[in-house]
Amino acid sequence: MAAPTVTRATEAETPLVNALLSEAAGWLADRGVDQWPHPFPENIVRASVLRRDTYLAWRDGDPVGTLAVYWADARFWGDRPPDAGYVHRLAVARAARGDGLGARLLDWAGELVAARGRRWLRLDCGADNTALRAFYEHLGFEHVDDVEVTVPGAGTAPGPWTASLYQRRAEASERRTL
Repeated sequence: MAAPTVTRATEAETPLVNALLSEAAGWLADRGVDQWPHPFPENIVRASVLRRDTYLAWRDGDPVGTLAVYWADARFWGDRPPDAGYVHRLAVARAARGDGLGARLLDWAGELVAARGRRWLRLDCGADNTALRAFYEHLGFEHVDDVEVTVPGAGTAPGPWTASLYQRRAEASERRTL
């Protein structure tokens, strides 16, 4: 199996990104995890692609993962100095699950953030998503805080959503490479 490559998503690839996110949202919903709406709202994806902060991972010509990297995230993290990159909407195709692609995408994002001279790679997830929290902690992310936010498109229940915030140093990893 060829190693995946990561490219910035183009507007024409918006449906590919949306399909990956909708697949992941459906899988989460089937397990009772209220993290993303299903199907995933394409307008959120399109806006992110147009801002040029969304990426696709490819293997053998097929999209196998996606993530977005923001350079500020006041909604979750508040006003902070420009010392981090913030990962959102990390998803791996079900067909690629179990081969470490999610961890490799986070390492790739850490390298991108470090190349911009920033110190931290930060992300959030649903506070009640214990499996995802354990995954992030296994990858060296430290829990920073839990916050209540209202996010259009986060979860399906109305009202505030509780997110757990995580961070780790942004640096090249020796564990995994793409």
